[in-house]
Amino acid sequence: MASPLGPLLANVFMCSIDDKLNQDCKLPSYYRQYVDDTFTIMPGIASAKIFLDTLNHCHPSAKFTMEVERNASLPFISVQLLNLAPRIKTKVHIKPTKTGLLLHYQSHVDIWYKRSLITTMLDRAYRISSDWSYFSQACDRLEMVFLKFKYPKHLFNLAFKRFVDSKIADQQHIPSTDTTTPPIRIIIPFKDQVSANVVKKRLTDLSSKIKTTIQLAFVSRKLNQDLNVREVKPATVNQQCVVYKFQCNLCDAGYVGYTCGHFHERVDGHKQKFSSICKHYFSEHNLNVPPCLSEQFNVLAKCTNKFDCLIKEMLF
Repeated sequence: MASPLGPLLANVFMCSIDDKLNQDCKLPSYYRQYVDDTFTIMPGIASAKIFLDTLNHCHPSAKFTMEVERNASLPFISVQLLNLAPRIKTKVHIKPTKTGLLLHYQSHVDIWYKRSLITTMLDRAYRISSDWSYFSQACDRLEMVFLKFKYPKHLFNLAFKRFVDSKIADQQHIPSTDTTTPPIRIIIPFKDQVSANVVKKRLTDLSSKIKTTIQLAFVSRKLNQDLNVREVKPATVNQQCVVYKFQCNLCDAGYVGYTCGHFHERVDGHKQKFSSICKHYFSEHNLNVPPCLSEQFNVLAKCTNKFDCLIKEMLF
């Protein structure tokens, strides 16, 4: 299995070169880079060769090559760019060495993954194709590929129809009687993708009937909504390495101390007979330690180490 660090480190290396060229104002006006593949628009072949020479001098270990358009066409990362000046159109590019290996229909994999594969390949072709004619060409090729891997033709046709219908519905403009009327936004919990698609389709039909835009937003449940806290613990349980203050509830006597351990353990220690607080209640008030002694303690500061505790104890 290939390590994911390879493309990541290559991208970091290329970005450092891009930053250096940008600082030196040597980047062309149109420059797009994906890992080690770069696409630029140059005024001519001479300018392209000068920029290629600049790239090859950026680092001694880097060697760049150049590919220019031929017959107004240039492939770039599975995309065929067509120079139809003043516009550039795109369609799916298939390398001559591409094997076209996909998941076989007779594989021991759930049918949901096989349907999703068809939808994924259709969506990829749709995003790359700049118009419907190129998308249709890509779909014809995909149909032959899936039939080669024993996918039923009706399964591909059904996935294709659903995909095209969803894209047409998204592109349809919903007229509104009042352009100043804000859209209606509905937030509902997300259950699964099938349910989400059904709800989206029904709300799209409703929008066209009432002549009002309905915007749908799905929210997912948070983990803490499914986990119940078994016990509500006092705030002192999770306190550690703190400076605290004790204030007697029967007089003005007080006490400031610190602990590097858990605060609740220190409070329990003050309830023992040998503690100064216990002796105070017995000598000054002729009483034992009250059961609600924990309420008389207050954390003054949270510290990071013992030295920090000593400094803040002294200040308080």
